[in-house]
Order: sequence, then C-alpha cells, then structure tokens
Amino acid sequence: MARPLLPRVRMTVPALLVAAVLAAPAPSTPTHPPEPPPQPADRVALRALAVAAAGDPDVASVQAAAAREALRGAAELDGWPGRARLSALLPRITAEVRHDEQSNRTVGLQSAGEVDYLRLTPGTTVLVRATWTLADLVAHRGEIAAATAAAARARRATEAVQRATVIYFERRRLRVALLLAPPEDPLARAQAELEIARLGAELDALTGAPREGGR
Repeated sequence: MARPLLPRVRMTVPALLVAAVLAAPAPSTPTHPPEPPPQPADRVALRALAVAAAGDPDVASVQAAAAREALRGAAELDGWPGRARLSALLPRITAEVRHDEQSNRTVGLQSAGEVDYLRLTPGTTVLVRATWTLADLVAHRGEIAAATAAAARARRATEAVQRATVIYFERRRLRVALLLAPPEDPLARAQAELEIARLGAELDALTGAPREGGR
C-alpha cells in the first residue's frame, strides 16, 4: 500500500529570518537589585539633622536676609546721582546791597559874594545775580564718590552673605554634634550650648531677624 506523500513547503530567505527571530528566546531585562534599607547609623544621623534643622529657615532665606540687612538704606542713595544732576538746573542766587554817602563842600567867592555850602549825594545799589553750573547736568562732581560708595555696599553685602552661610552651617554642625555625642562633662556641655547661642546671636545681627534664645 502506498504511503501518502506530504506536500513540500518552499520557504524564502526572508521567511526563514522571521521564523528564526520568532524562535529565539526573548532577551532578559536586567533587573537592578533593590536599594538596601538605611542602616541604623544612617537613620540616627538623618534624625539628628532633622532635629537640628527644626524651626530654622532655609539657607537661601538667611542669605537673602543678610544681603538686605547689609544694603539697608541703599535704595535712597541709589537715586542720588540723578538728583545731583537735576540740582544743576537750580541757579545759585547772590544778592548784594551797597549804600554810599558822598558829600562835596564848596567854599569860595563868587560875584554875588562868599559861597560856603555842602552837597550830599547818597546812593543805594542792589545787585541780584543768578548763576548756573550746566556742566553738572552731564557728569556731577559727586558721581565718582557715589559709585565708589555703591561698590563698597555691594562688597559688604557679599561678605555678609558669606559670613551668614558659614555661621548657619557651623551652628547646625554644633547642634548635630551635641545631639549625637553630647559631652559628659557639664562644663563642656555648657560651653557647647553657649557657642551655639553665640552663633545664633551673630546670625541675628547679620540678618536682622532675632530669634528666641539664639537656638
């Protein structure tokens, strides 16, 4: 008995490539291991930092307050060059009053007889003078001094911001040290508390925003 022959299937090269791709195993997606939970020491440090920063403004607010305090009153001085130029439009008034007393005495002989008389000629002169310095409209003589003062104010503001930043983080560092490793000696602990209070008072003076206790 004759066996039936299976039909031959002809596959082209593109079909073979597609079949090979479909048969290949899917690439495995790399998985990152989960981050380990924070160690106890890390949790303690983060808790200490949170406690030390409680009630404090952020450092950007402290820097802005220090800059404003250093530049207090500068807004009034910034308009001085413009006002100085406008002042050149105002004249300088000078007033002068003169009073003269002149007398002439005539003594002699005339055809009519002897002459002896005194002639008085008083005089009063009033002078009013107005002068302008128009060169000050272009460049006032005090503008160089004003520019120098403005540069000095900007330099003081920069120094105040830098100083406030140093004090801000130094005070926080001392707070964290006092929380994590408090001194056993009562005197050393009192000195640490006083240093924190001193830095707080200095920061208050720089920013113009006092806080209770300097903590």
